[in-house]
Amino acid sequence: FWRDPIRPVITAARSRLTRYVVLGKEPVVLERNVSKKGTSRRNRSKLAVVTLAKEEDLGINDVQYEERSNVGYLLRSGDVCEGYDLKEIQFVDDDAEEARSSGKLPDVVVVRKLYGGVATNEADAAKKRIFTLQRLDVDVAEDLKSRSAKKDQEMEDIDEEDFLREVEADKEMRRNMNLYKSELLAKKKAEDDGGEGVDANENEDDDDDDDQQVRLDELLDGLVLDDGPDKVMEGATDADGMQYYEEGDKAAKDGIAYSGRDEARQMENKDAAVPVSGNVFGKEYMNKEFKFI
Repeated sequence: FWRDPIRPVITAARSRLTRYVVLGKEPVVLERNVSKKGTSRRNRSKLAVVTLAKEEDLGINDVQYEERSNVGYLLRSGDVCEGYDLKEIQFVDDDAEEARSSGKLPDVVVVRKLYGGVATNEADAAKKRIFTLQRLDVDVAEDLKSRSAKKDQEMEDIDEEDFLREVEADKEMRRNMNLYKSELLAKKKAEDDGGEGVDANENEDDDDDDDQQVRLDELLDGLVLDDGPDKVMEGATDADGMQYYEEGDKAAKDGIAYSGRDEARQMENKDAAVPVSGNVFGKEYMNKEFKFI
């Protein structure tokens, strides 16, 4: 590794992704290796030759690309994907430039498939996602707020959008994450009384081979913290016969003075318990003489 380290060939790679439209595909079924444990045909046919065209070139020219892709099994005619155009992109490595000149590099490297409104270039595509992620509230210090704050916010939005696209297209990545139902999905489910109108998996029958798409069963219900206190179950008992009381009821029933949590926070020192000078607990027992046999 140290003699021949891996060097990046593209800088600012995220901003150099190009959108492609899938025109067709041809599955590539690999020959089964009889010396190894048998694999299913599904796993052996994930590789596919896809025919692509740049989205910006549609209606302008007829330039098409045919390349093998490991995500080819996810793509269908009309789908939109992102990839690197290695024919026109600028390399920062001389070896990569020589490999391209000698024809050793493909014309296009497909990175991921796009879903939902992102694929159709809708203006509010981010808001129409069926999932959302929880994030911590960060307070920006006053000295960090500068003229470049707007630019920094734009870069953060770009980073977040790129991350969400990666999460949306990578099931393996989502296994270690908690995805929550978005507010849009909850509203649609409430309006349709059962979620019949939710279009999250409306093409599930047609996309049986797409095992990377976000499914409804992956999403969790969001935790709501503003519903107020829990409802009191008066007279309710559990399986062990334990009876539940509202806060302070048990103390009042036993004749014990009780101060609630809010009242205790506002209690002054003079209202709290004050030790009595000269009164030591157990003093009479300490001064008492005992005889042992």
